[in-house]
Amino acid sequence: MVKHSERVTAMLNACAETLGADYVCPHAADYTYSTTGTSRAIVGSIAPASVAEVQTCVRLARDHDISLYPISTGRNWGYGAANPVRDDCVIVDLARMQTIHDFDPELGVVSVEPGVTQGHLRAFLDAANADYLVPVTGAGPTCSLLGNALERGYGITPHTDHFGAVTSLQAVLADGSLYHSPLTELGGGKVDQLFKWGTGPYIDGLFSQGGFGIVTRMTLALAPAPDCVVPFFFGVRDQQMLAQTLPAVRRILQEFSGQVPAINLLNRHRMLSMMAPFPEQEAKDGVINPEAVARMARQYRIETWNGVGAIYGSPQLVRAVRRRLRQLLKPSTTRLVFVTERNLARIEKVTRFVPERLTRRVDKLAQTLRSTLDILRGRPNEVALELAYWRSGTRPPAGQPLNPARDGCGLIWYAPLLPMQAEAVARYLHIVEDTCPQYGLNPLITLTSLNARCFDSTVPLLFDRDDPAAVARAQACYNKLVERGTDAGFVPYRLTNDAMERISREAPVFSAISAQLKTAVDPGHLIAPGRYITNPGS
Repeated sequence: MVKHSERVTAMLNACAETLGADYVCPHAADYTYSTTGTSRAIVGSIAPASVAEVQTCVRLARDHDISLYPISTGRNWGYGAANPVRDDCVIVDLARMQTIHDFDPELGVVSVEPGVTQGHLRAFLDAANADYLVPVTGAGPTCSLLGNALERGYGITPHTDHFGAVTSLQAVLADGSLYHSPLTELGGGKVDQLFKWGTGPYIDGLFSQGGFGIVTRMTLALAPAPDCVVPFFFGVRDQQMLAQTLPAVRRILQEFSGQVPAINLLNRHRMLSMMAPFPEQEAKDGVINPEAVARMARQYRIETWNGVGAIYGSPQLVRAVRRRLRQLLKPSTTRLVFVTERNLARIEKVTRFVPERLTRRVDKLAQTLRSTLDILRGRPNEVALELAYWRSGTRPPAGQPLNPARDGCGLIWYAPLLPMQAEAVARYLHIVEDTCPQYGLNPLITLTSLNARCFDSTVPLLFDRDDPAAVARAQACYNKLVERGTDAGFVPYRLTNDAMERISREAPVFSAISAQLKTAVDPGHLIAPGRYITNPGS
């Protein structure tokens, strides 16, 4: 039998004949960096620039029995970055595929390739004078739209569910054939871009968190830019008042799902990570002492819980929604503030007149508000990505984009789902606040509404990636949170690469059906082996 290394070499040499030697690498060390502290053995990388090149490379991999791991831009920070789930894969880097297709300014749909980032689409829409929002996330302007949608990412702008906004897709299967959503294959390419569900079984969903093929194009329905975007912020003094605030949040989302797409609730630890440097002198074994947290919260005027959302619509509609939000939120919250362009300009102007000791704090507030407003307007930036550098990492030179994996940041995302009910939220908060300090980690918690019924919580586990003991503690903390949360009914909607085996172990019937479907489409499990689906023979 030919050795695996010899088959890899033969396959990469054959790919070089199609792609050119500059786009084939036998080492691929750059792809091993990950904020989670785990590094896979990667045996090579290829960077096709077209669908035809992807098809050729897939056929060559099949012929040489080599596993492929496709990435869009490799910026799946906190979940595994560009690292495969399993060792000995060849990375298929699709970042060169940056074409934007079939933009329809009248109907608001656009097709993107894997390398099209949030920043690319924003620049494209601006050049076309097209008033649509980019489906932004906190991961930053350099992250792939297609990759985020396939991982079922979400935001807080309209069309919060990014895979929900996917109307059709195209993918290269393990035999090199090209899959299209059914309406396209039946001759209805235009309507395929306009109607998500097509005809017959909904197969497109298999490619979301599924590794059934290499997705090479995706059509997105874009949200139109409204006349007004007015962010609002409010505080909640304690956990008891949080329980009273949740019904108000639920009512807002029920009444104004089109005008208030989502609301974030951030605890004060999470807010401090955005507003202040990490207080090393106030931390013991990495955990900030409660007295310091309380003092810093008073200094930055941060409550125990802090709400963020935005109203989208015409000036008349925004005014009406503002009145209703005041009615609903006033009984249980503090400092309900609506930020318009006018009062933001006033805050920015004030920074020139405040005492020097306050300048940095007020300037930081103004910068954060401005960046938040841009995000809510569908304009990507790096304001949320700075979180990854709070505990470790080296910032790149000015002008270069942030890249937490490259820059040495330690970050693992724990992202469970929970009901929008006070009792469930209280149980969940106890689990996180009890578990994280045991592993030397601060409980930074966000609750993001996915609808009027369900939160996704994101908890960034921040640690020193250069310290093996800190890496081990963070990974152990993640596993303990998943274990305790799952036992309480709070299951992650998205897993790190190291945790995907849990599905086969803890959801055996689902796992068996998924594996059968995967085997039917990809008999050798050559594409993204182990990604959410376990090969029955492994």
